[in-house]
Amino acid sequence: MTSSDEFSKLASAILKFRRYRSTVLPDDIFNEPAWELLLELFLADSRGERLTAREVADRSGTPGPVMSCWLQHLTGTGLLVGDGTGNLDDALTLSGAGMAGLENILTLGRALKNELTPGDEVSANGAD
Repeated sequence: MTSSDEFSKLASAILKFRRYRSTVLPDDIFNEPAWELLLELFLADSRGERLTAREVADRSGTPGPVMSCWLQHLTGTGLLVGDGTGNLDDALTLSGAGMAGLENILTLGRALKNELTPGDEVSANGAD
């Protein structure tokens, strides 16, 4: 498996885990639309697709105005390539810096995952 494939699977698992949390605990304590946007765009890139911020907002349940503010911020910091106006319907992609940052984070995530030994995993209901 290539690093790219492994990173895509790890990013997908992170998104699934993040969305699962709000089925167990109140979803208002888990609000990171910028992180959701970065992960979704990373996955889209790995599939050769482009997403709009509106699509990500719909998937994550983030209000449009909130996503628009994050879109402007992430574009301004150089993590996204877009028009920078916060238009939710523009096709987006991660910049080189954004892609490198996510790959760096996912590399650490992979290392942490590999530190688990059989029996360290926690069941879905939290019981060992």
